[in-house]
Amino acid sequence: MVCKIGVLNKIGNGYKVPSFKAKGEIKNPDDDHDYLMIKERKNHPVSTGIKIQADKVSKAFTKYPIKGLKGSKNADFYEFLTMGIVPYLTGSATMIAVFSLASKWFDTPAAKSASSFGKQMGLGVLFYGIAKTLSKKLIEVPLNMRYGIDVNLPFKKVINEIPENNRKDNSQDKLKAYQYRKVYESVDFPRWDLLYKNSDNTNGNNTENNKNNNEDRNIYYKKIGKKLGIRNEDLEHADQKVKPIIREKVIKSRLYSTLSSYLWAATGVGIAMQEPWKTLVINPVRRIKDAKNSKILIENSIAQSLPITNEMKHPLFIKEFSQKFAESCKEFVNKNKGAGIAGRVLLGCAIGMTLLGNFSTLFDFNKYRGSKPHASSSLIDERKEKVVC
Repeated sequence: MVCKIGVLNKIGNGYKVPSFKAKGEIKNPDDDHDYLMIKERKNHPVSTGIKIQADKVSKAFTKYPIKGLKGSKNADFYEFLTMGIVPYLTGSATMIAVFSLASKWFDTPAAKSASSFGKQMGLGVLFYGIAKTLSKKLIEVPLNMRYGIDVNLPFKKVINEIPENNRKDNSQDKLKAYQYRKVYESVDFPRWDLLYKNSDNTNGNNTENNKNNNEDRNIYYKKIGKKLGIRNEDLEHADQKVKPIIREKVIKSRLYSTLSSYLWAATGVGIAMQEPWKTLVINPVRRIKDAKNSKILIENSIAQSLPITNEMKHPLFIKEFSQKFAESCKEFVNKNKGAGIAGRVLLGCAIGMTLLGNFSTLFDFNKYRGSKPHASSSLIDERKEKVVC
């Protein structure tokens, strides 16, 4: 990702700080309005996601705790929720450190066991996070591809902070803070205003040419309405028709993705606890040393015209990791007695919940949704007599 460094932005009463702006990022003039990050997400999907997560993690460890401890007037509930990252990361690191770093004070057998268990704990944390994150995509991505509903659609929220002291001058006036949030973060109160075509917040700049273009105002809702199978004549007020359906899809997607993510996360932890991982060497110093020894053994065998065995070869980390992962997956479902049955049940539940989530979100069981009586653009039944008082 290419960054422009050193662009000066005016903040407050003449103070300037450097701005780090990603190439291709659509930005409002003076960042005065909230705006969707559609183009950033489309052009730089990976880097945009990394940027958002990095911003949250860095502020969760630095800025937000300081504001809370000081009793800042600008601290809000979003910052409190974001700081939930801190105990997850620190707790995971502590569990790994208890076994790995403290092993040098144990005797040889105990140190070996503690090191192996600490390695499995670390892999468990890694697999937990990966499985929980990626499993949600198995439900969210098909929904986005089928109906164009991106449940994780981000937007940049601009917050005009109030001065921390009680001074009456304007030395701290117009202080701004920025948060990366999601349009459907709240199911009860989504940011519908950002999804209108003529909104200044949608495209990240002023769209004065579209302000009087009512036909294009609901273009986002019309596209989704067409994919939902609603007739064109019933899309005159597309936003009124599509909003309840979007809310329904988002609720279902969030429910099933959350349930399936915990099942997949538990499956990942179970795979990490299998025996094959105990022989995996992760320490880079030891791997380099083993690779050098392997090279010497192979050279000596060639010089003495001896056959080269597989034990002499030192596999690459990626290849060895893949082999251990495959062996652990097989052991997870093929263990004897109850362990294998539990592994198969857990894996089956994770797969079944994912399939159920896709079935529930991708198929519409309301057969009257596209009909005129249900999807009429008017709330008045034209077939009945009306009395005007």
